[in-house]
Amino acid sequence: MWLVQSIRLTASGIWSQLQSRISCLHAHNFCLSLYPGLSMLPHAKFWKSEGDRKVLPAPTTIVPFAGRIGANQEFSLDKNNCTQIELLQKFPDAAPWIPLRDALSLRHFIQPELWKAATIEAVGPCARICNTFATGALVPSLLGAVTAILVLPLLIFATGPVSGAHLNPTITIATFFARLATLPRCILYIGFQTLGATIAGLLLRASFDTRSVCYSPPILGMRHWGSVADPLKQFTVPGCYMDATKVSPGNAFAIEFTTDFALIFTAFGVGLDPRQRSVFGPALGPIFVGITLATCTIVTGFSRVGYTGFSGNPARCFGAMVGSHFASYHWVHWVAPICASITHGILYYLVPPYSRGKAPNASNGSS
Repeated sequence: MWLVQSIRLTASGIWSQLQSRISCLHAHNFCLSLYPGLSMLPHAKFWKSEGDRKVLPAPTTIVPFAGRIGANQEFSLDKNNCTQIELLQKFPDAAPWIPLRDALSLRHFIQPELWKAATIEAVGPCARICNTFATGALVPSLLGAVTAILVLPLLIFATGPVSGAHLNPTITIATFFARLATLPRCILYIGFQTLGATIAGLLLRASFDTRSVCYSPPILGMRHWGSVADPLKQFTVPGCYMDATKVSPGNAFAIEFTTDFALIFTAFGVGLDPRQRSVFGPALGPIFVGITLATCTIVTGFSRVGYTGFSGNPARCFGAMVGSHFASYHWVHWVAPICASITHGILYYLVPPYSRGKAPNASNGSS
């Protein structure tokens, strides 16, 4: 009896599958009768045999980069592997602890892959500068933290395979002093990051009509442009503006330096330490970096009256001031990250997360 039942169930299953395929075939023939041109298309057949199956194009090969944020050096090379010397000669920063001669060599400017990666780096600051609000200092800090948690990890995931997802001159400078990026990559990345932020600043100027708004010195520490500022036309980019009558540039530098160092230290710890792969894996690194930036933004936004929080991204503030007017304290947004990167580079040299064995010298070439 059980044998008859199993045969019945098997037969009914085969029959239902056959009916569904026949109905699909009838629908396909009906479409061909309405649109005869479909029969000429290469993919017009409903079923494909193994021989007719078209092979999809292979994805672009990821260029190894030891300074890729969020991957915990998953895609970096072993500098002691003799089979990878040719690739290391082309991309010395494919492995950590780049020899100084290779890190400072300018011949890598001719690598087209480096220019493509730098072009992608322009997207991040251009998107992040859009965290702009026409309100006071408190709300931008709160909303800036929320957008950092949501937007930054997505941008890291989107741009990481191509450029390493720095999206920030602070991170780029830090990877250079940590000997994870070459000087040509550092120059190109910072240049394109600033270019992307400049384009965003020009778009903000067109959107908010900010050149017709005149900021007085008591508000933002800028030069007086001859008229009273319209509050409805003002916008605030978190971390880029402060009340110069309440916060001096020296105070701003101290806050900026301390927070930049904390951001770099944490970003390297969760996004660039190869030992973290077995703890939470490279997929969670970008999310932790976004949480770190959000925490720094909201904490420093409440730290001082008249202070909208730390910059964390000098290119973003540069673009914001292109959209309005340049403040006299804009140097803080650049000097503080450089000093924090040098300090972190010294710490990274003293306590590296990897072995500093002798790497193949890319400058020698293969003879």
